[in-house]
Amino acid sequence: MPPGAISGPSAWYGPELAGRSDWIWRLDGRDIDEIESAIAHFRSTGLPMESIGRDSFPLPVLSAKLERMLGEILDGRGFVLVRGFPMEGRDITSAAIAYLGLGRHFGTLRSSNGKGHLLGHVKDVGADIKDGNTRFYQTNRRLEYHTDSADIVGLLCLQTARSGGESFLASSVTVYNEIRRRRPDLLPAAFLPFPTDRRGEVPEGMNPWFDIPIFNWHAGKLSGIYLRHYIEEAQRRFPAARRLSAAQIEVMDLIDELVNDPAIHLQMAFERGDMQFLHNHQILHSRNDFENWPEPERQRHLLRLWIAPPGGRPLPDVYAARYGGTTPGDRGGIIVPGTRLSVSLAA
Repeated sequence: MPPGAISGPSAWYGPELAGRSDWIWRLDGRDIDEIESAIAHFRSTGLPMESIGRDSFPLPVLSAKLERMLGEILDGRGFVLVRGFPMEGRDITSAAIAYLGLGRHFGTLRSSNGKGHLLGHVKDVGADIKDGNTRFYQTNRRLEYHTDSADIVGLLCLQTARSGGESFLASSVTVYNEIRRRRPDLLPAAFLPFPTDRRGEVPEGMNPWFDIPIFNWHAGKLSGIYLRHYIEEAQRRFPAARRLSAAQIEVMDLIDELVNDPAIHLQMAFERGDMQFLHNHQILHSRNDFENWPEPERQRHLLRLWIAPPGGRPLPDVYAARYGGTTPGDRGGIIVPGTRLSVSLAA
């Protein structure tokens, strides 16, 4: 456990940030021109989208701004919102190339499902979350606060909902500090293993759940990993998974109370073309329920990237069960028997 309360830019409160705009990075005309040139260059190579890289998506000037963004994600507040990417008249192929190319300037792209998709689609496909193989991003339901299984998760908004769908962020460092202040007796429970359902995407030789603490203190860094619904599903579906203690359940109750407190979280509404990048080790994120437009082409649709930056923080060995390893730049994502890395433009 950390020796005390954690200070610094990662320990933020939502109301403090809501009145500021320095977490919003706006693309200017030169940035956009450079992205358009990089899209055209990549198209000229004839490479498949899963092979996109920094050399095939060159950003000679914008790359310096992206490096500063990455520093803010990894060592600052833990997130950025990039605004100003034009969507009017843009097809999904052009948007996907741009987003994949920008993501590659942050690190390697990781598979976000067992199919090997490097480009995910966050869209309501009518799936039932009660199905053990369904994940929340396939529904229009409110997402519980959670982290994803990669260092960085990125979202690009192609279409907004008719109503709802707002994004919510909370600092896991702030949550830790608040637990320490309010209920220090519960802190040790958050550092015990919590069995978590893999939702049917099981790597070879692994259990259908993985065990990991909600909080991990390693190399002077506090890292969080959490999705309560999948923790509870592991208790329900897998009798062989270790049983949670009363203190573990109570600390989850407190975590949920804290992240849902407007005095702690930050709310933001996406505009078309917005790109959000989060550091999963220090940010818990959520989403409101939403109502879609009746026209299929207008329905809420976000593209998602999971990214492993080469300069990522050290992680303890316990992460290997979920991340497939702990080597920075080569960890995270979901790989199961038969997985083949690819980019799909269909949701």
